[in-house]
Amino acid sequence: MVRNTILLFSLTLACEVYAHSIWIPEGNFGYEVARDCYKPLRSETLIKAISPNLLNLDRGKMAIYAKESAELRLDSLDCLLTNIKQTESERPIGELLTPSVQSGFQLEELFFQTEWRILLSENRPYPLTPSELSLAKQWLESHIEIKREILNLTIEYLTEKNPNSRRDRYLDLFTGYYGSLLRERDKFLLSLSVESYSSYTEALKQRKETSE
Repeated sequence: MVRNTILLFSLTLACEVYAHSIWIPEGNFGYEVARDCYKPLRSETLIKAISPNLLNLDRGKMAIYAKESAELRLDSLDCLLTNIKQTESERPIGELLTPSVQSGFQLEELFFQTEWRILLSENRPYPLTPSELSLAKQWLESHIEIKREILNLTIEYLTEKNPNSRRDRYLDLFTGYYGSLLRERDKFLLSLSVESYSSYTEALKQRKETSE
C-alpha cells in the first residue's frame, strides 16, 4: 500500500515534491484529514532555475514562490488541526500527529531522491563532472538541513497551544526556509555547465511529461 501511495504522489507531483501542504502517508494518524486538506501549488512545477544567472538571482520571484509555499503549509496545518477528531488519548493532538508528520517527511525525501538519481545518472548525454558532483553533494546537504528545519517548525506549530496568535511569525519563518530551498537550488543549477544544466533539466522535463 505504501508503495502504491509513493507511486501516486510521484506521478501527481512529478519530480519536485517539497511538501508545501502537509502530507501524511496512508496508515498514519491524521492521514484522511491531511489528504482532504492537501492543496497543490498554484505556480508551475519548477524544473529549470528561476534566475537567469548566478549574478542575478531573482529574489523577487523566489519570494513569491516561497510565500505561496508558506501559506499553503500553514493553511493545511490549520485545516488539519480544525478537522481532526479528538481521540480518547489525553495527549494533545499535536503530539499525536508528530510521528505521522515525521513519516511524511521521510517519504518526501524519497521523492527528492528521484530528482537526485536523475541528477547523478550517467545515462544522460552530459553527466556531472567530478567538480559538479561535489557541488551536488553540497546542495544535497543544504537541502536536507533546510527541510529538517521545516519539519521542526511544522511540529512546533502543531504543538502550539494557540498557533493562530503567532501565525505571522510562522509565516515569516516558513517563507524564509522555502526561499532558502529555492535559492540553494538555483545556485547549484546555475553553477553547472551549460551542457550539464540542459541535460539535467531536459531529463526532468521528460520525466514530468511521461508521468502526465
